[in-house]
Amino acid sequence: MIRHTSTMRGARAAVLLLAFALAMLGVVSSAFANFGPHIPGDSLDTDSCAMCHRTHTSFSSATWSSGPSGEYANALLVGSSGTVTEFCLACHGEGAPGAATNVIDGIFESSSAYVTSSTPNAPLNAGGFGSMPDPYAWNASASVDIVPTTSRHELDTGPLPLWGAGTTLATTPGITCTSCHDPHPTSNYRMLKGSINATTVGGYAGSDAETPNAFVFSTETGFPVPGVDASNTAGGFLKGEAGIAQVEGYRPNYTGGSNLLNITSTEPNKSLSVWCTSCHTGYRETSAQTTVVVNYEIYEANPNTGGQVGALARHFHPVDVTLENGYGPDRSLPATVEPDQQWVPLEQAQGSTGEFYKNYIGCLTCHRAHGSSTVMTGWAASHLETNTLNYWTPVQDNVPGINPAKEVPGGSPAVGSSALIRTNNRGVCERCHGGY
Repeated sequence: MIRHTSTMRGARAAVLLLAFALAMLGVVSSAFANFGPHIPGDSLDTDSCAMCHRTHTSFSSATWSSGPSGEYANALLVGSSGTVTEFCLACHGEGAPGAATNVIDGIFESSSAYVTSSTPNAPLNAGGFGSMPDPYAWNASASVDIVPTTSRHELDTGPLPLWGAGTTLATTPGITCTSCHDPHPTSNYRMLKGSINATTVGGYAGSDAETPNAFVFSTETGFPVPGVDASNTAGGFLKGEAGIAQVEGYRPNYTGGSNLLNITSTEPNKSLSVWCTSCHTGYRETSAQTTVVVNYEIYEANPNTGGQVGALARHFHPVDVTLENGYGPDRSLPATVEPDQQWVPLEQAQGSTGEFYKNYIGCLTCHRAHGSSTVMTGWAASHLETNTLNYWTPVQDNVPGINPAKEVPGGSPAVGSSALIRTNNRGVCERCHGGY
């Protein structure tokens, strides 16, 4: 778990010294360009590799998974970082000089050298692992009030429940930055990996492994979307010099809500929601009528009695559907949702003449990817108990349970959070279904 403590700060000191040393050598400035050192320079004789790697003299113990069967190899990283996460935070952590995307504090730190469409000092779209600017204060007056996150994807901590992964409650040994991101960019938006859990969700295809096979697309300025470039009809970033040329015109927006382009009307299996279900396998459903049998065991139990809800057919809020298709043509949801794009950002669709319009519901419509500072009270903090008719019903109090802002006995460590939700309580529901 990433926390703001003197211990964590001390543990990062050596890593931050590395970043400082690189800055003194005059090489960190290149990290401010889009994708920074993650892509090589414009020649074969690049110096970019040396920013992160040493061929024969690395003494970092950080490792990476070198194959689908889980083999691990040393990452040959510069410095003394013990994990890949520590290494990444040398640039992307609190107080680090290497990048404006501070993922610990969940804020885009202004830099004149960064060429983006982002708003300085604004909350990152993904939130933060340790804290973030209070989105309520920011949206009301653009003021920065740093508050701790209440829910996050835990880094280098485990084992933890992996929600929605199959018919039983699977666990993960813990994730690192590279569980989701590829430091050597793939064809996907935000450097999201092209293969997770032996599932293809991006990357490159073809006999030469050069053809982009992106699953996650963006409407940001310069992002290569499908059907626009005649030399890259599939969309996604190309490799080599052609890819570098694309990046030069790319203007990422780390703070503006949803930048996602949804193409599931033409490519049903390509979206951010599909990418997320590489781990959360049961959550990508396009109909609330579809059921998946899941048993959440102790994490869905009444700790007073020890009773568990058990294996039941679960229903899920649909994703990768338009507002109209998801809820019927008689609903006026688009007019309700449009003013609230910072709270419930919709994914965008591409019109027949190339324009973009907000329409699709995806995972990030309701959730943040890194961490959220929202809190749960009242019924949003209730747990389940059986009543006299032997029905499971919610009870409003502070007994631990699976619900947001709760801790669950028996976990290692105890878990319970606001589930990365963008708003307090169930504000994400009200902003679409107001009036119910």
